[in-house]
Amino acid sequence: MKHVLFLSYDGMTDPLGQSQVIPYLKGLTVAGYRFTILSCDKPSNFLESKDQVFQTLQGFPINWVSIPYHKNPPVLSSLFDVLQMRKKAAEIHSKDPVDMVHTRPGIPPLVALWMKKKFGVKYVNDIRGFWADERVDGGMWNLRNPVFKMIYKFFKAEEDKCI
Repeated sequence: MKHVLFLSYDGMTDPLGQSQVIPYLKGLTVAGYRFTILSCDKPSNFLESKDQVFQTLQGFPINWVSIPYHKNPPVLSSLFDVLQMRKKAAEIHSKDPVDMVHTRPGIPPLVALWMKKKFGVKYVNDIRGFWADERVDGGMWNLRNPVFKMIYKFFKAEEDKCI
C-alpha cells in the first residue's frame, strides 16, 4: 500500500478540513493508498475538535499529525510554520517513509518541493488555481506592498520552473 503524506495549511479541525480534505482522502484509500495528514491547526480548534477528527478517521488507513498554526506576525509566522512543517515531515518520513507528497496550493508546496529535493519523493500539487494569483486577485495581497510583491515574484518564478 503506497504511503502518501498529505500536507495541509488548513487544519483538519477547521470546517474545510472536515468537509473536503478528510472525505477526499477517505475516498482515495479505496484505491489502495494510506495517508498521513500533516496539518496546521488553530490551537483553540484543535482542543475543541481533535477527538472528533480522530473518531472520523477511525477504521481508515489515515494517520493525522497536527502542528500549531501561527497567525502573527504576518509573513514571519508563515515562515515559522513552513519550518515546523519541514521538521515534522522529515520526522514522519524517517519513521515511515512516504512514497509521495500531496498538496493543495499555498504554503504546503514549499515543504513538498523541499522533500522532493532532499528525499527524492514524488510530489503532486493538486492545483485548481495558482495560489499567488488568487491572493492578488482576491485583494489579500497588495502588490504595492514590497513584502507581498517580493513573495509574489518568488512564487511566479517557482511557477515557471514547474511548467
